[in-house]
Amino acid sequence: MTLVKFNPFKELELINEKIKSFFNDLPTAFTSDWPMNYYPKVDISESDKAIYVNVELPGVDKKDVKVTLQDNVLTIEGEKKSEIKDEKKNYLRFERSYGSFCRSFVLPVEVNADEIKAKFENGILSIEAPKKEPTPINKKLIEIK
Repeated sequence: MTLVKFNPFKELELINEKIKSFFNDLPTAFTSDWPMNYYPKVDISESDKAIYVNVELPGVDKKDVKVTLQDNVLTIEGEKKSEIKDEKKNYLRFERSYGSFCRSFVLPVEVNADEIKAKFENGILSIEAPKKEPTPINKKLIEIK
């Protein structure tokens, strides 16, 4: 008889995958009246000198995107416009999403707002936010009498 080690987290992983699969297929299970939302994917990384944000925006025009920084919160908003011209077509499958989007991220460190750079190339919005130099803490030695 072979003993199999029980891993309770394996069962949770399987349940998680089933739930993800259900919600990924949900919009296609309804009629075309289902409200489709566009939700771009984002990667955020950092180095010693900067925070880097890359946003996938295929099919989005650069003029339809706005990036703002307020109180160390980076906000990316815009709209992916529908390319559907012929409403009378009988679609067999409709998976592409369209609509307005807004993603906000609290940056993990203070950044220099005047030096942030953003570029939009091949459907990828790349943002580089240089970190602020940490301000030295004023420390004063107090004489004990």
